[in-house]
Amino acid sequence: AQGLASSDPAIIRRFIRWCVVAPLLLFGAVLAIERWIVPCRHRLTRFVRAVLPAAALLAATVLWVSQLSVIDYLASNVGPDYFGQHYVPPSMVNVHSANPKNLILIYVESLEAGYSNRQVFGDNLIAPLTDLDAIRFGSYQQVPGTGWTIAAMVATQCAVPLKRITVFDENTQGELVQSFLPNATCLSDILAEHGYRNVFMGGGSPTFAGKGKFLRAHHYDEVLGKEDWLRQGVPGSAMNGWGLFDEDLFGRARARLEELHQSGLPFNLTLLTVNSHEPSGFMSNSCAQRGHAGFNGVIRCTAFDVAAFVRFVTDSGYLRDTNIVILGDHLARRNPLTSHLERLPERSLFNAFVGATLPARNREQLLHFDLLPTILEFNGFTVDGGRLGLGYSAFSTHAIQPEAHRLEALRSSVLNRSETYRALWVAKKPEQ
Repeated sequence: AQGLASSDPAIIRRFIRWCVVAPLLLFGAVLAIERWIVPCRHRLTRFVRAVLPAAALLAATVLWVSQLSVIDYLASNVGPDYFGQHYVPPSMVNVHSANPKNLILIYVESLEAGYSNRQVFGDNLIAPLTDLDAIRFGSYQQVPGTGWTIAAMVATQCAVPLKRITVFDENTQGELVQSFLPNATCLSDILAEHGYRNVFMGGGSPTFAGKGKFLRAHHYDEVLGKEDWLRQGVPGSAMNGWGLFDEDLFGRARARLEELHQSGLPFNLTLLTVNSHEPSGFMSNSCAQRGHAGFNGVIRCTAFDVAAFVRFVTDSGYLRDTNIVILGDHLARRNPLTSHLERLPERSLFNAFVGATLPARNREQLLHFDLLPTILEFNGFTVDGGRLGLGYSAFSTHAIQPEAHRLEALRSSVLNRSETYRALWVAKKPEQ
């Protein structure tokens, strides 16, 4: 109930429509058949009474199999353990702080690189972002276990997929578990070991999908979201279905950034936007006043707001000791521009690495898992071997390179049963 209450009202409406209204209508139709139609036709009576329960049972079984992904579950239990064969525990790798910088990590909801394609969209919808002086990887791909917000955060920070280890779906699982991946070593854990203060600011509620549990379990000192903005006096009428509009989030992030920088201590400021969330996005009054309209206007305004925050960091002189990483969290789901996105030869995620000095890439392809070692090495650390978790550094000149068919192997078997993966979730018993 808590997760449902903290989600977009559009999700709640769909829940009511299909999980409450539809079953009631079906029940009413069956009752009407039994009471008025069936008594009039004896043969039809026997047919309905014989067939209807079986049909209902079959439909319920099909729905159950589909909702719980029973076929996928059975298949995953007999396939190869890709995770166990390829996972490199970050806690076992030496990570050296050569010339570490502060980090600003920005997750932009559902931001695809393809929005810049003029042939498909008639214009570059994210021009403010593609115009940044930054390193970008042209093929930032999505694989199973990374395709929604909390999964993308886990994959990029811990170099592991997010998959079901309970009977609940992955979002509900995150809300119900006592500890979120307690035995995994993630980006914020490593940064904390090197004296960083980790701060998260998001427009939505940290309770949804267990975001807050994940972040707090991995050394985030501050986790701020919708409930905090309400407590700080932001009226609910000034928010969208998920929470704070992006420009308001960035306004608060500017103030927090100044405080963190003035402290003189190293920090990681992680931000998560919401305006471009499916199904229709959220158009703020500020965006509308700037002349934006429709979902393509939401995308344009999101790009402008993110780029404006980068300009603020640059104009404040912070780039001398602070790097910025901008990531689309996952591929866009159904939205008004889906038909255009589906015309692209390849759908990939937007990414940009902004800093005073920009290292050379060692390849063009990037996966979510690669971000853990890649962000660390971009931010002034050295990762022995360039490998952490399932990730391979995309900057290191001494890194082991991914195998040729890694993408295909991940898509076919990364979610297979793995005791190595399960061990990341099973909290260690305290020593007696």
